[in-house]
Amino acid sequence: MGIAFIGMIVALVLILVAFFGPWYAASESIEGFSYESSMSLTSITTKMGGSETTIQIGDMPDSDAKSVINNTYYMSILAVIFAILALIGILGVTFNFGPANLMSKLGGIFGILTFIFAIIAVFYFMSALPGATPGMDGFWVEGAGPGYAWYLMLIAGIIGLIASIPTFKKQVA
Repeated sequence: MGIAFIGMIVALVLILVAFFGPWYAASESIEGFSYESSMSLTSITTKMGGSETTIQIGDMPDSDAKSVINNTYYMSILAVIFAILALIGILGVTFNFGPANLMSKLGGIFGILTFIFAIIAVFYFMSALPGATPGMDGFWVEGAGPGYAWYLMLIAGIIGLIASIPTFKKQVA
């Protein structure tokens, strides 16, 4: 259970870092100005020359891009909740909150749900964002692409799945 516990802690931390990090980043040069844009699930930050502008997602006008960001936001929240529930299930085995087999299986099931929602969030964002943003040719383009948070969420989902595997061993208690 120690490996499952450490794995789920790592997955939860990565999901939380991804939650507030930039999911998409673009960098261009416009008329000699350096233009960088970074989008997290809570805001979009644009740097042009020496000035920086941050727009909160809730303050954006209604658009398809806003709905993509909001949907990804909600899926990420579900991944966080399931990671916490998986940790509770794994800790339930250690501290005898209930029958060891039941708590272990609950930890494993919630670990798998963590994986599912993290992966759905990643691939939904990747597939829906280009179609929702006017003038965006694709997710993987020159000068723009996924930010570090997108990669962290992908890795966190995989770690959550790997951490849930040991929980399905038969517990003796």
